[in-house]
Amino acid sequence: MPIKFVDLAAQNAEVRQQVDAECERIHDCTAYVGGPQVAQFEARFAQYLGVGHAIGVGSGTDALRLALLAAGVGPGDEVITTPMTFIATAAAILQTGAAPVFVDIEPDTATISADAVRRYLEAGTFRTSNGPRAIVPVHLYGLPAAMGPLLEIARRYNLAVIEDACQAHGARVHVEGGWKRAGAVGTLGCFSFYPGKNLGAWGEAGAVVTDDAQLAERVSVLRDHGRLSHYLHRESGYNARLDTLQAAVLLGKLERLEEWNSRRRAIARRYCELLSRCDVQTPIEPEGAESCYHLFVIRSPRRDLIRQALMRDQIGCGIHYPVPLHLQPACAALGYRRGDFPVSERLADTILSLPMHPHLTEHDVRTVAEAVAAALCAH
Repeated sequence: MPIKFVDLAAQNAEVRQQVDAECERIHDCTAYVGGPQVAQFEARFAQYLGVGHAIGVGSGTDALRLALLAAGVGPGDEVITTPMTFIATAAAILQTGAAPVFVDIEPDTATISADAVRRYLEAGTFRTSNGPRAIVPVHLYGLPAAMGPLLEIARRYNLAVIEDACQAHGARVHVEGGWKRAGAVGTLGCFSFYPGKNLGAWGEAGAVVTDDAQLAERVSVLRDHGRLSHYLHRESGYNARLDTLQAAVLLGKLERLEEWNSRRRAIARRYCELLSRCDVQTPIEPEGAESCYHLFVIRSPRRDLIRQALMRDQIGCGIHYPVPLHLQPACAALGYRRGDFPVSERLADTILSLPMHPHLTEHDVRTVAEAVAAALCAH
């Protein structure tokens, strides 16, 4: 029996009745754009995160771009981020006219290195005329970055902190004396609701969250053509609204997010137990960070051998991400070269994502772990 990398059909079965009821209401009133479900989801998501405002947008990329623009990022500015992330992180920065500046990651967590950010800023040799305007930490694979040190650095250098929380729905970080949800710590937080996320829609969707009412208002205007009223536009904005139908799906799934994340964490613990005697490195959670395990990523110099064995056994797996951003053709104009970020490059060559979703059974998890062990023992 194949083991799915992600099982969206099982998720859909749980929420189908509730979503169908919401869709009936949408069809009855034909409120397909900006219907009441959008405002309901925004309010409930903000409450869940513990922030003042959540603004639904069309995708995670929209969320990142609009958050950067709302924070005043534009041509001539630098935005410091990590090369170990999906292309959307850098693409959103480039779309504002600013330049992504990469720094390397921590070898144990794979999240952006606060020390590397500090060293770049202290050196003062910037790549653009304006220099840094913001930091975009990425909560990779569901594990929050080291937000405490990053906030201190940002305050010292007067930088906005825009969290890429697109993989971190429900993750938590202990910062400034208490626990906060990932995305609710910095100036603004950005989420993707791509279907495979812990909180996923049935298509493209995203959100920007913040405690700053002025920033929230700016994002709201930007997502809707710069609109102040039906035919009055303050600026040239974007068509980046959250679809009402996607909001209906997200309302149903948000109610189950904590339960699903709890199950993910239990599966991660079981994986770690079963793989403890294998020659692989399993994920860690440093003190003060709680992952939501969007992905369960192991590391091994024999990654390709393990991957081939899993594929033969019809076990879903993936590599997130095989090519760091500084080596992507889309970022070639930034002028980086192989060897500039050795920790990211080494990680990209050794990582493998195992099946991770809340509907995996004990048998599934044990089967995956046994397949990993068998692949390593056979060679």
